[in-house]
Amino acid sequence: PPQDAPCRLHGRQCHGEGQDPGVNFWPCCHECRLIAAMGSKAQQLLRRLPEPRREDLEVADVSSASFKIASKSTEIVAAVTTRGPPPYGKRHGWQPRSLADYGDGGAFPEIHVAQYPMDMGKSTSSGKVVALQADENGKIAWDAVIKQGSKDKWAVWTRPEDSREKWSSAEALARPTQDLDSINTERTQKALELMLNSKVQAGLPKRAEEKAPTFVRYTPNPDAPGYTPNCKERVIKVVERQVDPFMPPRFKHKKVPRGPPSPPPPVHHSPARKLTAQDQKDWKIPPSVSNWKNAKGYTIPLDKRLAADGRNLQDVAVNDKFAALSEDLYLAERKAREEIKIRNDMVRQKKIREEEVRELQLRELAAQARTQRAELAAQGTTEGESAREAEERKQRMEVLNDRRREIERDQRLELAGKKNKRGRDEER
Repeated sequence: PPQDAPCRLHGRQCHGEGQDPGVNFWPCCHECRLIAAMGSKAQQLLRRLPEPRREDLEVADVSSASFKIASKSTEIVAAVTTRGPPPYGKRHGWQPRSLADYGDGGAFPEIHVAQYPMDMGKSTSSGKVVALQADENGKIAWDAVIKQGSKDKWAVWTRPEDSREKWSSAEALARPTQDLDSINTERTQKALELMLNSKVQAGLPKRAEEKAPTFVRYTPNPDAPGYTPNCKERVIKVVERQVDPFMPPRFKHKKVPRGPPSPPPPVHHSPARKLTAQDQKDWKIPPSVSNWKNAKGYTIPLDKRLAADGRNLQDVAVNDKFAALSEDLYLAERKAREEIKIRNDMVRQKKIREEEVRELQLRELAAQARTQRAELAAQGTTEGESAREAEERKQRMEVLNDRRREIERDQRLELAGKKNKRGRDEER
């Protein structure tokens, strides 16, 4: 390409170095150098790409990777500008956006969005819609929904910064001066006096307003009697006549009697029927019998007095708590009996154990005594004992043994139900 050839990408005159003879533009900037570095690889990649899906685009130049709108775009634009919805079969993903999309028809039931053909059913009031607002920093004021309709004297705190501790300078926290105190005191005093004066004036008696006189000018008729040519115009002063407050009223208000009311609705009765004996019995009202007064001194039977007492009209109802109380008492009594029985069993078992221990001790003592007697009977003459004493001791031991054997035999016979020899002797 010549030295002064324009750039195909930017349309400028390129006067740089490093031009590539395989590219028909000169690298004048970073973009041009990048495309020049790509070289033939970019051209091969663009040639391998498939055809674009959009029918209104076509490749303008493969070397510069540029596209242009097809020549038939005007027809497509003209078709889009026609009124009405697209034909059936081509409405996939289409939604009506304006009134022109509806044409002369109504809503489309197959499209599940809110539709308002001819603005029918669309709410035009914007009372519940808050306009999007921004604060001084450019941020969206989301608290406009809360602050809508509130008065200016109300302070609404909705931001996180409002809950933080406020920092104040020393000048702002300084106490007011004497001049400022006097000014605030005077202003407060004037406001209070104004409020008090308004309250006092409202409580004072009001006087009737005196109307100012009015003047009326008129020209009399010359043909009227009493006309004077010297006075062609007259001025009349109209003043409201003063009314005496003590003068009795001139007119008496008489109340007109109220007219008759509307007739009551008719009461329809069933046809008369003959009373039966049961009906007469049901409608029989017993005489009034008092339990406190009997001025005539009648003798009233007990059945009549009881009937008049109203006892038969009362239903005897037993409270459910009586059954609960009886059951609780029964359970408490049974539990107390079981405890007493357990305690008595324990006492009896304790006594039995004590008797067994005592009997065992007595048996041990008896066995020990028998052992000692046997030892004494078995041994011969002890030290310091003569032969005669030893013989007498042996005889005594034999008598004791015989007596013991006889007592044991009597006990066995008594247990067997037989009488012993000593008993028979005593009976004789």
